[in-house]
Amino acid sequence: MRNVKNLSLCVLLLALVSTAAGTTLYVPSGAYSTIQAAIEAAALSGDEIEVAPGTYNEAINFTAKAIRLYSRDGRDATTIDATGLGLVSSVVTCNSGEGADTMLEGFTITGGTADRGGGMYNIGSSPTVTNCTFISNTSSGRGGGMCNYGGTIPGDTNPTVTNCIFSGNSAGYGGGMHNSTSSPTVTNCNFIGNTGYTGGGMSNEFYSDSIVTNCTFISNTSDGRGAGMMNFYYSSPTVTNCNFSKNYVVYTGGGMSNEKNSNSIVTNCTFSGNTSGKSVAGGMHNEASNPTVTNCILWGDTPDEIVDTQDAAPIVTYSDVQGGYEGTGNIDADPMFADADGRLLASSLCIDAGNDAAVPSGVTTDLDGNPRIQGACVDMGAFEALAATPEMMLAGLALFIMDEVDAGNIDAEMEGSLLAKINAALAALDRDNPNDAKVAMNDLKALVNQVEAQTDKKITPETAAEIIQRANDIIADLGG
Repeated sequence: MRNVKNLSLCVLLLALVSTAAGTTLYVPSGAYSTIQAAIEAAALSGDEIEVAPGTYNEAINFTAKAIRLYSRDGRDATTIDATGLGLVSSVVTCNSGEGADTMLEGFTITGGTADRGGGMYNIGSSPTVTNCTFISNTSSGRGGGMCNYGGTIPGDTNPTVTNCIFSGNSAGYGGGMHNSTSSPTVTNCNFIGNTGYTGGGMSNEFYSDSIVTNCTFISNTSDGRGAGMMNFYYSSPTVTNCNFSKNYVVYTGGGMSNEKNSNSIVTNCTFSGNTSGKSVAGGMHNEASNPTVTNCILWGDTPDEIVDTQDAAPIVTYSDVQGGYEGTGNIDADPMFADADGRLLASSLCIDAGNDAAVPSGVTTDLDGNPRIQGACVDMGAFEALAATPEMMLAGLALFIMDEVDAGNIDAEMEGSLLAKINAALAALDRDNPNDAKVAMNDLKALVNQVEAQTDKKITPETAAEIIQRANDIIADLGG
């Protein structure tokens, strides 16, 4: 009798476990030819929907289901495309109070057209979105790639968006993403080549205090303000370990614009190569706002780095600002970028120059995923400088020479001779012979000095000095 009871109990427990785990539905299958059909058939919570590779020409709505919708083979193989449906609709919609246990994972989302959220529209909902690409979606209003809208209730629309790409989307506000009365957590995402009249990459309005960490904003454009990111009407996002590069705005705020009491907290970010067409604030524009900027690098933006209007009073500390900016720990020195993304050479004065106390709690890595603090204290900028090897320093010098040739600061005929010295040093290191590598660097210095001394100089004095300094740094690192 006891065995029968035990058996019955085991059967009951297995049934409960099975119910808790939910059921997996497959698309396509004999039962479900579309993703939406599977969503409608799924239980209110606990089920999963696995989608096979392919392009699914539909628009979907999670209809309050707390389910995991995922692609079997990832976003590169699986697309939800709303093109040609004859609808003015978001590709994906959450408008029924969905929470974090409503999950969208591993899709390319494209072809959406809507007033809000061409790619995805979240209203009164906070789903989890992971490993998705939002590309070529449009909105006549807000959020080409994604719109998160809380209406009049702050706090009920705070999705979690991780490892996603927003590329080639367009909207009036927030080409990549727009947040209105919404504070999403956005981590490890790339905003590339999006367009918005305001906020090409991302826009935050009406008390939208987004948490944006380890993200890149590259080559976004705006006809108005804030090509990389626009914050306005009491929106104060926390932006950490982000790179704003090559964004273009027609009016003001190539990298970021903070307006109308938007006091953003910007920490360990790099702004470089951003441009304002109207010659106002290529890097950051602040209007009637007081953002806090710490451990940042603002360098090489056109025509300037930080412009404050209408009594804006940002607090800028422990940052490298081209042209200088008043504040504790600030410097005005070439950051010595090792590459176009803004990683630092070993000789950079931005290394060990930040304020550890400003790094947000829980942020332990930089934009590359390396430990945030490598030396005595945190570095300025989005990237923590790694301990440079001679090989890394030689590679950085080679890239610098090639860039200077392209810029016309070194005669093209010299390029081969200079790079040959670097290759000789690398070959010596391959032979485990640092002395020969030092000889090659000294030969490089002699060549630079010889050419600079010529009447018809083939190298500018500034470039010559930079090469000599880097060669000396390499020699010193080799022990000489």
